[in-house]
Amino acid sequence: MTYAQHADDAPTTELGQADAARPSEQSAGPLTLGPLHLSMFVDAYAAWQTGGTGTLATLSEHRAFSGQGSTLRSENGFALSFLGFDVLYDAGGFGAVASMRFGSAANIFHSQSDSVFGVNYLTQAYALYRPLEQLELDLGMFMSPFGYEALESWKNPNYTISALYTYGQPNWHTGFRAAWQVNDDLSLMGLLVNGANNISETQQQGGLDQKPMVGGSVSYRVSSALSLTLGGLLAVDSKHNDDEGFDGFADFVATLQLGALSTALNVDYIYTGDGAPSGADRNYIGGSLTSGYRFHEVVGIAARGEYMRDDANYDGKDVWQLATGTLTLDVEPIAGLSYLVLRWENRWEKSNQRVFGKNSRGTEDIADDTYRRTWFESVLGVVVTTDP
Repeated sequence: MTYAQHADDAPTTELGQADAARPSEQSAGPLTLGPLHLSMFVDAYAAWQTGGTGTLATLSEHRAFSGQGSTLRSENGFALSFLGFDVLYDAGGFGAVASMRFGSAANIFHSQSDSVFGVNYLTQAYALYRPLEQLELDLGMFMSPFGYEALESWKNPNYTISALYTYGQPNWHTGFRAAWQVNDDLSLMGLLVNGANNISETQQQGGLDQKPMVGGSVSYRVSSALSLTLGGLLAVDSKHNDDEGFDGFADFVATLQLGALSTALNVDYIYTGDGAPSGADRNYIGGSLTSGYRFHEVVGIAARGEYMRDDANYDGKDVWQLATGTLTLDVEPIAGLSYLVLRWENRWEKSNQRVFGKNSRGTEDIADDTYRRTWFESVLGVVVTTDP
């Protein structure tokens, strides 16, 4: 398996795999019917964590998809994270992409308001047009191109998704995207979208403010081993229309591939005017460093460390800090084939504020529960996919 080295959906339209080949160059994994390509996957897990039964897994909502149910309550035992279906129609000059997700993680991924617009089972659905071989234009709903990790667990070195991805990055956008592959080493991307995680601007300010966000990125391959990407988003009218807190967002990714060793550094910054609990401007900065090494085609290991600092108040303090450490054992028991992936992962987190559930008082009011500053989880994840 080659781990993802880009965000969920770079402009190659390969269903969230930015570094994948065009459909005609793919392996025989997905079902291919001329220009139509179909694939699916199941992601299930068994987890144990230190979070108290019945409490919110975390007040800050920085962690998702394992150790908590769709209600965000602490969860031990077995769970279905995702059942996913991906459809790609690629006729060369034009096409369409759709990705459907079901399961507890799908409910966590979307907010309740998304069900009103009928997109609560979609992660992306967009039309594409290529007027030139190097230029692609997309219109619709697509995964955010920022960050290092993909939503699908087996495309990342670690099983669980980082706090940086969940808390500090936009998940998806609705709007227009243009991608230009200048040459083999340089690519440019531009966005004009309904902010972050919005299918419609009526979700913002009751529909009174409907100005878009603009953004883009530049990616450069320094060498066959090292690649760099710098991108971001900017609210056109941040005073009245900050979307999901992203008045300004900057994202930097550096990836290094040295044989069986892959390493990625991802740093994000967010600015939101008057967004801090004190009424001052909000500043957020977070970073993750991930390394994965394959000892053999069957066995690999990955480690991830994170640090985040945000002007947020969850426990009576105006600055929230979080550090996490994750260690993952990766096993692909069928040698040479990545259709079955087993992951055993242990994850530890420490916060300067009490955000992790400890004891539940048995009421719906989370203020009645008690919380702690540290949390630990051990999880066994199993993925079967037709498109490794």
